[in-house]
Amino acid sequence: MPRIKTVVTKLVALFLLGSVVTPLFAQELHQDVQELLKAEVFEVVDEYERDIMGTQASTTVQELRIIIKEGEREGEVVRLENDLIKLAKGDDIFVTRMVMIDGTEYFTFKDIERRPPLIFLVFIFIGLIIWLSGMQGVRAILSLGLSVAAILFVLIPALKLGYSPALVSLGIAGVILAVTLFFTHGFKPRVVVTFLGTFGAVFITCIVAWVWVEWMRFTGFGDDASVYLNFATGGKIDLAGLLLGGIIIGLLGVLDDVSITQASVVQELKGANPGLGFKALYTKALRVGKDHVGSLVNTLALAYAGASLPLLLLYAYSESSMWVILNQEVIAAEVLRIVVGSIGLILAVPLTTALAAWYFKDQVVEEEDDHGHSHSHGHSYNSENKPKHYDYH
Repeated sequence: MPRIKTVVTKLVALFLLGSVVTPLFAQELHQDVQELLKAEVFEVVDEYERDIMGTQASTTVQELRIIIKEGEREGEVVRLENDLIKLAKGDDIFVTRMVMIDGTEYFTFKDIERRPPLIFLVFIFIGLIIWLSGMQGVRAILSLGLSVAAILFVLIPALKLGYSPALVSLGIAGVILAVTLFFTHGFKPRVVVTFLGTFGAVFITCIVAWVWVEWMRFTGFGDDASVYLNFATGGKIDLAGLLLGGIIIGLLGVLDDVSITQASVVQELKGANPGLGFKALYTKALRVGKDHVGSLVNTLALAYAGASLPLLLLYAYSESSMWVILNQEVIAAEVLRIVVGSIGLILAVPLTTALAAWYFKDQVVEEEDDHGHSHSHGHSYNSENKPKHYDYH
């Protein structure tokens, strides 16, 4: 009798274990399959308009037959419904293939192939730069590539590992700035001055941005991408810090432009009139900087407004007043970007100009001379107001 009970107990245990383990194996063997595949539109079978529920709008729906170009279904023709973008026979597209646990297979339209025209446009851009600037343009392209690599392979991985977005962005900003300036223009005094002035302006602007991001209590959930990112990372990314980091990286494109211009203006002024001292160099170069800043601030504001035009138009259709709309984070964040970026521009001009004037005030700058002399120089003037050169070694 005890032996029978033991056998029965073992059978029940095996049954219970099997009831738990079998679904696990079944789930492991029959998980949903999802993959992105290349395809080509073989035929537009039908095309009609469909009303979008809950709205007064409609969309064009296409019944398609497509040829799969890769994967285990390569070469097969399948049917697909598309209501995102109007397609024609021969269009290269991407589709999502999903196989459910019960074996049901679905194909959905994902996107159209855009890489060939995009690459062609990039080659036009590269060709125009090289045509206009020669080797200087080649160096500019290479520095751009290194900057993009720093963002993709240093900044992004660091953010994924959970490092502070603001601090990492500030550090990468310094690296990108150094690569852009020194690789493009060479290691020259005016370039060193530009780097110091620009990074100083970025650092101060970073502090200003941090104070206002904290003061205005930005969450970083200003757009859908931030929401999806928060879900994808389990809330591990500091989205408010990421907003601050984006502002820092976005500053570089305009700051190095205005800074290198100011350093070059000071150098040219000194070369044209060796008798100019610090005050004269600073004052004259700052006049140029004021005009430059005025145009760049307008450019910066229009660039951000252009990027946010659909969003601005959407809010224009709302019934809230503009004063109330301004308070919403998605709009307030864009205003913060514009204002903080403009502050960075305003700070970069006098800072870089002062550093350049301080350095070049005692230097002899000859025509087409990018480095000046490595030692200090002075000048005295005779009765005919002609400079007499002497060295302090």
